[in-house]
Amino acid sequence: MLRLLQSSALLLVLAAANIGTAQTSATELKTVEEVSDFMQTYYLHPQPELIGNLIEALHPSGLLQIQKANNINPVIGFFSEIFAANPNRLPQWQVLIAKQDVQTKAALDQALSAAKSGGVLKVSGHTAGLNDMYWGAFCASGNPKFVYRLVDQLQYFDERNDESLFFAGATAMWSLASNAKTQPAVHSAIEDARTKADKRTQELISKLVTEDPEKIKLDSGEIVRKQRETGKWK
Repeated sequence: MLRLLQSSALLLVLAAANIGTAQTSATELKTVEEVSDFMQTYYLHPQPELIGNLIEALHPSGLLQIQKANNINPVIGFFSEIFAANPNRLPQWQVLIAKQDVQTKAALDQALSAAKSGGVLKVSGHTAGLNDMYWGAFCASGNPKFVYRLVDQLQYFDERNDESLFFAGATAMWSLASNAKTQPAVHSAIEDARTKADKRTQELISKLVTEDPEKIKLDSGEIVRKQRETGKWK
């Protein structure tokens, strides 16, 4: 996980925030990797009939325990879109949710609340955690609006006063760069956003679609190091 930037940025435990291309069968949802792969590739092969299996696999797989440090935001974002898109299935899913452990139930209840309030796009703020929600919601839906919202956060990559705002910009920058390399839908949405962006955002987009995501992560870490050395950030 991207510990330096204090965000999973859609990692959901797997490396480099790369969304996979082959979906795991719901009958194989036992490990963290299997659950993560199923969620990350869901928008490519929507199967709402298998979401019950996913709900029951969250706790046994250990996914939520690992994601606890990141407030489980990608999971909340993912399920908020699933719930909003399948209102007819909610009654049966709510029966399953009620049977889960406290941690799983709390995360899914937050997702349900977000869905009923208009979804993640209605959540205001600029944080690394909200970026995670956007990515989780994108994995569930493939809706480019979530990528557009991440592009909007790039303006904070130049922030040097508010550390939290910088993290919003840096995690957006790195996660967009990572996913643009492997996902045509993400790359296409970024390019679409470029046509409507201001000059500086266009420059940052050019950087993230051409540079190695690992270099972007390292550069971001160097900014953090220098700001903390000077006492600007703690």
